[in-house]
Amino acid sequence: MTLSRTSKFLLASLALCSTVGAGFAFQEQKPPQPVPIPSPTPRPQEGSGDPKPVTTQAARLDVDAVDHDFGSAIEGERLTHTFKMRSSGPEPLVITAAKPTCGCTVAKLELRKDDGSLEVYKFGDPLPVGTSIELTAELNTQGKHQQASSKVNVTCNDPRQIVTLGLNAKVDTYFQITPATIDFGQMSTADTVERVMTVAGKKPGNFMLTMEQRPLPDGMKVQITPREPDAAGKANVWEVKVTMGPGCKEGNTGYPINLKSDEQIAGAAAAADDGHGHPAATTYGATVMVTARVNGLISFEPQYISFGLVRPGQVMPRTLTIKSYDPNFSFGDTLDIRLVGPNETKPEFPYASSFAHTVKMSEDHKTATVELTLNGLPETVDGSFQGRLMIKTGHPQKPEIPVLFSGVCRPGVSGQQPPPQPIPPKGG
Repeated sequence: MTLSRTSKFLLASLALCSTVGAGFAFQEQKPPQPVPIPSPTPRPQEGSGDPKPVTTQAARLDVDAVDHDFGSAIEGERLTHTFKMRSSGPEPLVITAAKPTCGCTVAKLELRKDDGSLEVYKFGDPLPVGTSIELTAELNTQGKHQQASSKVNVTCNDPRQIVTLGLNAKVDTYFQITPATIDFGQMSTADTVERVMTVAGKKPGNFMLTMEQRPLPDGMKVQITPREPDAAGKANVWEVKVTMGPGCKEGNTGYPINLKSDEQIAGAAAAADDGHGHPAATTYGATVMVTARVNGLISFEPQYISFGLVRPGQVMPRTLTIKSYDPNFSFGDTLDIRLVGPNETKPEFPYASSFAHTVKMSEDHKTATVELTLNGLPETVDGSFQGRLMIKTGHPQKPEIPVLFSGVCRPGVSGQQPPPQPIPPKGG
């Protein structure tokens, strides 16, 4: 059979397509396989106290009980406890340090030998597996109230690196003091005021109560008296009477009364000296704070007047209160007041004309309220100013009181409102 040219062309095209298809089939690749991702290394859980994962291939410090509670204690007692420990694991244990926190001391770290005796451990020495270790620590309750705690950090080659041991106690005071503090409040140098507190023992039995001998503030007296004392003069309840005045020093008074019993503190070390060259016994005690605000016969508040930062022309008032605590003295209808320089070397105050004052007297003439008003400094003032307000009281013991005042004037302060109208001077 004879083929036409068209038929020959179609047969050639089919042959070419078969060849190309076979070539593509030859080059076809398998889909890529997933690459395995390694799992992350597990980390210790937070709060476990182990900075590193614990393995079985390292030394280990085992403790019978990492915390010890002493229960109730009296303030000042020194409480001792021995922690029982041992080394375990396939490697020797090495302890490099045993450091306590505040309020605690480590007496010693010892090894229990096979014969039952104890040997002081030298830090850094390897401890074979199974070695018994004893750590004796002391908790000092001096100055502690309610809950007292301390810790001992043992550094070693345990995977935890630091093993923490804890000591705890509930601390109570030896005395029941009512009231706990003595506050006289405000009084004058001419007043005489008494306050009484009771000091009772919380433990059964009588005791002797004394006060630390040291100088008292001017005008203060302290008397200690037992209630229902026994033949030796001891009692379970004592009265402490504190008298303030007359003649107390003017100003704020704060004085601690240190009380001591004759009962020795359990486990406490002896003091350095009893005053006769012998170690003194450490006894239970307490401190009671006495406070008072003693005013003079003529007193004033505030003690210092500050105008702060002002601008030229600004009006600013300040108030001062003067009181008489003398029952035999009252102020007159007004007070004689003048403005002077800050000290004797600068007796003149250059801006006195820019200030005015008024005086308001109480009905009983025992209190005077002075209002000192800055009526605006001149535009030329740039800097600090300082002076004294000299007030004549008329009292024979304090006829005149000086009150220091100061401020800083800065011109050109932006964003300020126009100053109010000046207040006319009154009373000179």
